[in-house]
Amino acid sequence: MENENLVFSAEAEDAGKRLDAWLSERLPDRTRSFVQKLIENGCVSVSGRRTVKKDKNTKVQSGQEISVEIPQPEALDLTPENIPLSIVYEDDDLLVVNKPKGMVVHPAPGNPTGTLVHALLYHCGDSLSGINGVARPGIVHRIDKDTSGLLIVAKSDRAHIGLAEQIRVHSFTRRYEAIVYGNIKEDSGTLRNYLGRSSADRKKMAVVSPLAPDAREAVTHFEVLERFQGFTHVRLTLETGRTHQIRVQMAYIGHPVAGDPVYGPAKVIGELNGQCLHAREIGFVHPVTGETLSFTSPLPDYFTAFLSKLRRGSAPSGNRMEDILFCCDCDGTLIRRDDSIPEENVAAVRRFSAAGGKFALATGRPVPMVDRFIEKMGITTPCVLFNGGMIYDPVDRRPLWYAEIPQDVKKLVLSVMEDFKDAPGGVPGVEIFAPDMIYVLNWHPYMQWHLIDRYPIPFEKTTFSAVEHLPWVKFMFDYDEEYMEDLIKYLDKQGLCGVQLVRSDRMLYEVLPNESGKGKGVKRLCDLLGVPEKRLVGMGDYYNDRELLEAAAFSVVPDNAPADIKALADLTTAADNDSGAVAEALDYIMEHKSSIF
Repeated sequence: MENENLVFSAEAEDAGKRLDAWLSERLPDRTRSFVQKLIENGCVSVSGRRTVKKDKNTKVQSGQEISVEIPQPEALDLTPENIPLSIVYEDDDLLVVNKPKGMVVHPAPGNPTGTLVHALLYHCGDSLSGINGVARPGIVHRIDKDTSGLLIVAKSDRAHIGLAEQIRVHSFTRRYEAIVYGNIKEDSGTLRNYLGRSSADRKKMAVVSPLAPDAREAVTHFEVLERFQGFTHVRLTLETGRTHQIRVQMAYIGHPVAGDPVYGPAKVIGELNGQCLHAREIGFVHPVTGETLSFTSPLPDYFTAFLSKLRRGSAPSGNRMEDILFCCDCDGTLIRRDDSIPEENVAAVRRFSAAGGKFALATGRPVPMVDRFIEKMGITTPCVLFNGGMIYDPVDRRPLWYAEIPQDVKKLVLSVMEDFKDAPGGVPGVEIFAPDMIYVLNWHPYMQWHLIDRYPIPFEKTTFSAVEHLPWVKFMFDYDEEYMEDLIKYLDKQGLCGVQLVRSDRMLYEVLPNESGKGKGVKRLCDLLGVPEKRLVGMGDYYNDRELLEAAAFSVVPDNAPADIKALADLTTAADNDSGAVAEALDYIMEHKSSIF
């Protein structure tokens, strides 16, 4: 069979319409996503010019001749397999399947057989739609391999078109239930952000800037059903349907789905065999009969067994070390000025961890600065980095959550570089901290010590335009001490929204998202780990540790802390950071845990 070739002419009333939307009106038997693929693959020509990916947003102009070549559906070179299906509903146009955990929807590398498509080909024969360019796949939407629950399949092209349109305009009801890590404080809420491919791992999705090339808005509404020690049972309603939407968004707010091996903690709950996520309810208008249909799937055994286990769990005993989280500052507390760690501190951290306690860093430093401390002390608990801007998993070496600088605030970098170009101290150095790299826009002599002499730290010199659309956890100005006050006064006058300004030492000034701060960071970590805040210990020595000390149920400072910081402490050690202050604090906690907690 030959490809189908069509030619259309744009009229005056068509001018200004998006090309993909305009073509979709003229191809009513095709989905919008199929039309977009035609444009991306160069199957569309506008006045003789073949289209490319970005042309789907092109505006149609009056008088243009637009031709379309529609390829014949690709033949599926698959052998139908007699795999039992749990069919909830079926008629001549569609069917609703209750997919078990572990079944892949469509063949892919690593899963060439045993998929839902193989089973559908056996069950339905030739009666599956081929509307999206592949003969008889019938797949209107997908759920992940280890997500269980309801999935709708189109048997006719007319059903596929109608269902796809309902998904596009968000009139297609999809409700999930999940068990997530930590205790969600709000009873309900909405998660609204943009998802795209992770810059650190292209196999994963991530929350990205709305200006990222592949950014797509994602909206999920959540409702708490039941709370447990360390976990929350939630209902999640999708307004949009992006890849891994629920898993990415829940991980982003510090509550990844229990058992998730990709977006959750490195230590996976093995009994769940993947994420504890179930597509519970599906609702839609039948695209042929007009009947409103709704189906509910009971929670599967793996889900109810885990729920029962959580319900049987008792509140943690006050003497259990494994319920104590000790969050510790680095500079001036754990480590010396030369970045060495007193051996007493190393030994004490290992003793505390061996006894079941959780030891985490709470620092303004990025990953490259703390990795060697983490390795030396054997830390496996996620750590609070960037002054609360990131939760970092030291086992899997990846962020579990991070905040992002608002896009409009990023332009502050350009303002400072312009307005200080003729200043007596010269232009301040500019360091941009992304989740996976430090970028330098303007070099300052202080960076030689700060980035190179001590470690060295991997960084990349670049331009603003090259990194503007990347996620930034924070950015920092390096400036001579004698001119720093001028920079601070300048920044204070900017009236910035969505960020906080922090003077981290005499030559560094940080710009952090409002979601940051050590206090917020350690509370978020408590939620993630399921540790009650009443069993949180905080140890720090300076002004940017104030939030940490105030958030902790029991706060400790070393002997070298200033007087007003000591006033916040429940315990001031006799030792300072040069002589094992952290060791003294940990030993005190282990000896007096019953009376403290």
